[in-house]
Amino acid sequence: MGAPEEVLLDDRQALRWMAAEERVMAYLLAAGLDAATAGDAASAVIERLALSHKPETAEEAILLALAEIRRVLAEVPVSSDCSLGSLLPHALPLAVRRQSLSPALQWRQGRWLPRPVAFKAEMRERLEQERTRVQPRAKLPARARRRRAIFAILGLLTAAWCVSLFVQILAINGLTILDIVHSVIFTILVLWLSQSFWTLSAGFGVRLWRLLRAPRVAPPGSFVPSPDVRGRAALVMPIYNEGTERVFDGLKAMWTDMRREAPDDRRFDLFILSDTTDPDVWLAEVEAWRRLRLEVGDMDRIFYRRRDRNVGRKAGNIEDFVTRFGGTYEYMVVLDADSIMTGKSIFDLVQRMDDNPTVGLIQAPPKLVRGKTLFARVLQSAGELYGPLAAGGTAYWAAGEGNYWGHNAIIRTRPFSELCGLPQLPGKAPFGGQILSHDFVEAALIRRGGWQVWIADDLPGSYEEPPPTIEDFAVRDRRWCQGNMQHVQILFARRLHWVSRFHFAIGIMSYLTSPLWLIFLILSAMQAWEITHTTPLYFAEDWPFPLLPVSVQAEASLLITVTLGLLFLPKVMGIVLALLDPPRRRALGGGLRIVASSLIETLYSAALAPVMMLLHTRFVVSILSGAAIDWTPQRRAAGQSQLGATIRTFFWVMAVGILTAIGVWFATPILFYWLLPVTLGMVLVVPLALMGASEGIGQALRRRGLLLVSEETEEPLVMRALDEAESGEHPDPGSPIERMTRVVLEPAANALHVQLQRAYGSHTARNGQDRWLLERKAIFVGPMSLDKTERRALLEDADLMERLHVMAWLHWPGYLPGVLEDLERSRLTSAKRLG
Repeated sequence: MGAPEEVLLDDRQALRWMAAEERVMAYLLAAGLDAATAGDAASAVIERLALSHKPETAEEAILLALAEIRRVLAEVPVSSDCSLGSLLPHALPLAVRRQSLSPALQWRQGRWLPRPVAFKAEMRERLEQERTRVQPRAKLPARARRRRAIFAILGLLTAAWCVSLFVQILAINGLTILDIVHSVIFTILVLWLSQSFWTLSAGFGVRLWRLLRAPRVAPPGSFVPSPDVRGRAALVMPIYNEGTERVFDGLKAMWTDMRREAPDDRRFDLFILSDTTDPDVWLAEVEAWRRLRLEVGDMDRIFYRRRDRNVGRKAGNIEDFVTRFGGTYEYMVVLDADSIMTGKSIFDLVQRMDDNPTVGLIQAPPKLVRGKTLFARVLQSAGELYGPLAAGGTAYWAAGEGNYWGHNAIIRTRPFSELCGLPQLPGKAPFGGQILSHDFVEAALIRRGGWQVWIADDLPGSYEEPPPTIEDFAVRDRRWCQGNMQHVQILFARRLHWVSRFHFAIGIMSYLTSPLWLIFLILSAMQAWEITHTTPLYFAEDWPFPLLPVSVQAEASLLITVTLGLLFLPKVMGIVLALLDPPRRRALGGGLRIVASSLIETLYSAALAPVMMLLHTRFVVSILSGAAIDWTPQRRAAGQSQLGATIRTFFWVMAVGILTAIGVWFATPILFYWLLPVTLGMVLVVPLALMGASEGIGQALRRRGLLLVSEETEEPLVMRALDEAESGEHPDPGSPIERMTRVVLEPAANALHVQLQRAYGSHTARNGQDRWLLERKAIFVGPMSLDKTERRALLEDADLMERLHVMAWLHWPGYLPGVLEDLERSRLTSAKRLG
């Protein structure tokens, strides 16, 4: 080879290494190095490689340089946030034991008589071992039994008196088949009303006793853990395609409040347990988690885990946490995506568990707050006035056989793993398959294992947010309806405590009462039509004297009065409690505003009651006909309400109301006026829904001191911090394509993503050909060519993401103009955001 050719070859090598040096320089800038350091490092790497390698192409030189600089960076990490040690807590797995929910009696095929299950001796021995496995077994005092006896006697006596009076009214001319059916339906409904009334009355008595007898004490100081405490606790929040900003703003507010309450406490770790399936939301969650760790400074106590497969929904999400890390923590405090808890309430739950070793679960009843629309504010106003009665009354008669509402509760982790492995229900959805409403079942299983379950109705500082519109409320209720209907199978499971069965029955009846009320109204209309169109018989055969009609007007008036009392007296009790508590009365705007708020809530709720009756009836009928639904994420903020969409949603309700009113008017005109409160709500459902979705109306009422909750006047610090975070400026996360580009190209983001995926991913191998095609498409067509499904598939493949990182740095700058400039701009914005 001659001298000119050697010079030409050297020039080509120099050009190749210059291209490689320029690419490595950009890579190091993206990795977070300053320009001077990046330039020196790039030059050193290229000089070292040029001595030992003679690349044939610029691409080969770039690949060699990228491989070398990645090796150097791996030896000296750029950021501790990317080290695997800070991503994983100490893992001490617990095995979740799958439970049996088989009924105590199984039915013979084709027979009406039940037969007991016949167990073999070894099976009986194993069941006995399971029954006594988890200790200690809790025993309740006689006081709880007395409370329940009083509650049952009062409820049954009230229902019996109402039913006897109702039958007396119907039997004035003898009982027909219609009368008997009518009486049976009324019996079920009045039993429901009676238990609700006496629960609320018990809650009124409990709250009144505390108000009048309990001395006012100064607020306690900071939380000091018990000296004999050995276990740790985890604050866990399962999320599923939620609004990222709201979730992490809430977590930051709660974590900061916990540190304010107990600055030296190191007992808690925080876990974000993601089941998110949307890749764009997933990437936003990871970035928000990184930002949260840096902002609060607890890099080794805040963890993010995402599952690739949403097995078991929320219950499976919690179960996955327990199987991975449950042995590390004695307790877990379970939150929902919209949960808010003060640091004091969280530490109070821990203290109560420490002080009561026979308790397996404590539920802190969540109070509805932060509603903006009229509908949300009506819900939270009702919760403010009547919620304490319901929680206090349930806690009064439930005692150690309380319930669990899925969040804002503390659970003893080891008993949970031993007792709460949920089985698949036999049959197909909607009644079979995965248990949807898992919380009631888990509480019943913990109690079956011998542990007490408490409802801490006296514990403040536990909150959640209401659905913003009637439509969102109905969507949520449809899911809950299907979950509660599944409990019919669990109601008769072996060895459940009878109070746990009663909780199941209450949940089931909360939806079944709607079709029963509808049937009751139809039967009442038939009774009215029969009376109106039947000619009175004054003379009977073989009886010389006239048969004069006997009036039951007094009895009917008395029964109506008592029924209305069962419905509305608890509202009066709630108002009385608010008026008797001076600080609370002032926080709610004063006595007149409390009464006015209750009146607004009562009128609006009464107008919506027939609408909810029809909706729940439709839900029950659809479930009984075999229609199941998917468990979709709840919308937690109101969007712009559209007249057309609202009409399409509720047109059938409006049509039922109009047709019913017309039919009743022509059939029995006098009944038209009696049914007007029912039909009017159906006919006006569209304006009611539009008004309910209006934030303008809701905020106007708030400014006038109406439909308030006490926290709006005396705002807790945790809620104030959340409000400030939400009203502040949030960083622009960029478009989905920009986020995808960032996690592929940015070295720190890519390394973090790969480490998280290798730690928590399912490692499910994709088809080799599909994987190769997806990789080629991403490399040579670019990120903008990938749809959401393809982006998710790439992100879930750690090896592919690691390889794509290098290949994208090789190819994308060549045919995607400005990609490196955009990446640098994004990096600087992210660095500024992260502090």
